Amino acid sequence: MNRSATLKGIIADIGLPIVAYWACRSAFGLSEEVSLAVGGVVAVGRALFVAVARRRFNGLAAFLAAGMVVSLLLTLVTGNPRLMLAKESVDLGLLGLLALGSCLVGRPLMYALMRRLNVADEAKLARWDHLWQTAPPFRRVFVTLTAVWGSGLLFVSIVRIPLIYSLSVDAMTIVSPVLQWGTIAALIGWSRLYRNQRKRKAAVAMAAPGRRG
Repeated sequence: MNRSATLKGIIADIGLPIVAYWACRSAFGLSEEVSLAVGGVVAVGRALFVAVARRRFNGLAAFLAAGMVVSLLLTLVTGNPRLMLAKESVDLGLLGLLALGSCLVGRPLMYALMRRLNVADEAKLARWDHLWQTAPPFRRVFVTLTAVWGSGLLFVSIVRIPLIYSLSVDAMTIVSPVLQWGTIAALIGWSRLYRNQRKRKAAVAMAAPGRRG
């Protein structure tokens, strides 16, 4: 997927639920609870549409969509829209803890995710398995990526909780997704810089006199 398509996807992920919420609030005069539920349904619907269109099961998207469904049910049952927003933050926090925990036990979550994305390339997977067993710098890259992403998700989760209970629901429908996707965009940007840095270091190492001919 090119950068333009990725950017459009992020804008849709942020914008569609917000538009749905404010359409319900302003155009139809619906309550915060119902409007937030509609926005959640739109978010889940988009995630499912993207999954079907790409014909690829995305475990992360499924996890987030399942969390959204649970949040919708809790909101409709309790009538507390802040609970839905808090549940989203808890889900992000759990995902961040899962990522950090995977750095200590087994293989990092980012490594498992990249293997999933390259499942059709058996040669690459075999090469990665060999490097995982024999090359500590290779393992360090995925540990670092996973640790930074896990810390970022945990950070945004912790920051959102007090905001949910100090700002109005109307304000949080804008602040929450912008904060979440802004953090993810920053993590993606850092990941690109880190990857390019590692490539440059690898190129320098390969060009060193001791590695030639």
